Amino acid sequence: MLSAFSYIKNKTGYLQEFISDPRSTGTIAPSSRSLCKTMSDAVDWQTARSIAELGAGDGVLTRHLLERMHANASLSAFETNPRFYDKLSAFGDERLTILIDSAENIEPGYDVIFSGLPLLSLPESTRHHILQRACAALNPGGIFIQFQYTALSESLLSQYFNWTRARVICNFPPALVYRCHSMQAAI
Repeated sequence: MLSAFSYIKNKTGYLQEFISDPRSTGTIAPSSRSLCKTMSDAVDWQTARSIAELGAGDGVLTRHLLERMHANASLSAFETNPRFYDKLSAFGDERLTILIDSAENIEPGYDVIFSGLPLLSLPESTRHHILQRACAALNPGGIFIQFQYTALSESLLSQYFNWTRARVICNFPPALVYRCHSMQAAI
């Protein structure tokens, strides 16, 4: 259980990262347990073996995914902020590979891709490139799960995916979770 001091330190760490680089951090607080659960509930954990997380941050969602993943599954965590690397490395789970790399470089072969990237904060060409690569990186029947704080990214997501959304009120700020499938899968 987190002490009050650890809880406040965790919250202010995100705020400091956001203030220093809001385009890459994209949030002022870590994801809530409710947001992590809503995102991970979209996955069939009995069949998902190859998982990616884009924008892993300090690993709040990463930890939740590792708890739910099959023993034979693997998780590739993409994070460009080197200050988060030590926190991710401390998990010590052999199923986790930490990539200090852009989500633009994701390769094919994933059953599930989770993203907490602040799409609308990214340059337009970058956000399109990331979504193109994520769509191409999904195995047949794969799912892309993105959370955002506003509905403004829906037209962007619609260029690459068919999606449904869920609202998560128990998060600061409240969030929207998009469950996305490749448009080719629907044909």
